[in-house]
Amino acid sequence: MTNDDDGKSDRPKLHIGDLGTILLAGVFLVGMLFMIFGPSPFDGVFKKQPEAKPAEKGEVTITLPAKN
Repeated sequence: MTNDDDGKSDRPKLHIGDLGTILLAGVFLVGMLFMIFGPSPFDGVFKKQPEAKPAEKGEVTITLPAKN
């Protein structure tokens, strides 16, 4: 004699709470990977700025205000 209601033949069910937890963990994992390997917002701040080009050879004119 077997009991048909013993539940051993049923597949395990994935409840909506379990699905939400898995989805939340996936979003968290993607966010952490983006923060680790993504572009840094401080790249422009800490990068060495290019050197200013020296002025070309030539004459430089300086104007001074008149004395009163």
